[in-house]
Amino acid sequence: MSNERSKSISRAEWKRQFRKLPWLLLIPLGIFVPRLAAQHPDWIEAYYSEKIYPFISAWMGKLNSFTRASLAECILFALVITVAVLTLAYLYRLLFRRIRFSAFVGYLLSLCIAGGVLLNLFYVMWGFNYFRPSLYTLLTLPVEERSTDELEAACLRLAEEANALRGKVRENEEGVFTLEEGYEAYFDQIPAAYAALGCELPLFSRRTYAAKGVASSVGLSYAGISGIFIPHTGEANVNVDQPALLMLSAAAHETAHYLGIAREDEANFASYLACTHSQDPSISYSGTMLALIHCGNKLYAADKEKYSALYATYNEGVVRDIRSNNAYWDSFEGPVEEAATTLNDNYLKFNQQEDGVKSYGMMVDLILAYFAAGN
Repeated sequence: MSNERSKSISRAEWKRQFRKLPWLLLIPLGIFVPRLAAQHPDWIEAYYSEKIYPFISAWMGKLNSFTRASLAECILFALVITVAVLTLAYLYRLLFRRIRFSAFVGYLLSLCIAGGVLLNLFYVMWGFNYFRPSLYTLLTLPVEERSTDELEAACLRLAEEANALRGKVRENEEGVFTLEEGYEAYFDQIPAAYAALGCELPLFSRRTYAAKGVASSVGLSYAGISGIFIPHTGEANVNVDQPALLMLSAAAHETAHYLGIAREDEANFASYLACTHSQDPSISYSGTMLALIHCGNKLYAADKEKYSALYATYNEGVVRDIRSNNAYWDSFEGPVEEAATTLNDNYLKFNQQEDGVKSYGMMVDLILAYFAAGN
């Protein structure tokens, strides 16, 4: 091939790759539009959360409900393997001069464009729910500063309920709460719990689907993750390697995300409400313990003596369950968990949860407001 012909082909290839550059605007678009949406929560609620998102989630729920396997997990593994193989193949061909450098640049541009597409789909398919009005506004709950005495009273109420429910659940040979029938049997009952809650609070009345266990749950434990909602498939995914204590409330938490409750603290509160509307004592116990642990942690920070008095009211079964749960998560502490926490913190802050991972504490304010409203 002549030198002139080679140069002509090279220029043509670079021109073809340059035509991809405008598509890179998808990345700044996926950053700018959410910032704009955050300034108009009422618009988001009226047009997206109440009209567009229910249509999207209903279809996604139907599509992925035909299998108990996590489609998101399968797709993620397939993508990781595909990208890794393609990247190595392109590098190999580039090093041995079987492709031009322009072709490798084109491949990298394609990856960036795919990332931009996924980013925008994240918000279109679910993420705009981050910018709807706060849950306490939608439920007209009186969230305000409250005294330590009021917090203590809420903790004692939750402890009494947890103690009563603990006597109705199964435990293993070590005396720790267990899911004797397997997690799927309980996950199947959580949609019914949300249906019962929806009869009382219409915000939660849309149909939901059973959460799915993740095959690579141990990996989630190393990252300190109890569950994850994947908007691109509309699936509530749960770490099923974790102890039973908070596994069912984690499933209810991820189901709350399916309903468009995006903020983590609000999804925790929704999880508590749904679990306590279940007819199954194991689900109710898991949700009550989620609330008790969060409220108890806040009481400990406010008044250690009152927390000690609260802890003394826990029956032996509750204490064993808490210790088992803590021991499990402590065994996974390390650099992977720290890195995942940092990533999650930045993700929450980008989506207008300014307190980052600390925003989970708002759950306590919502519970106190819920109790103050006479519930």
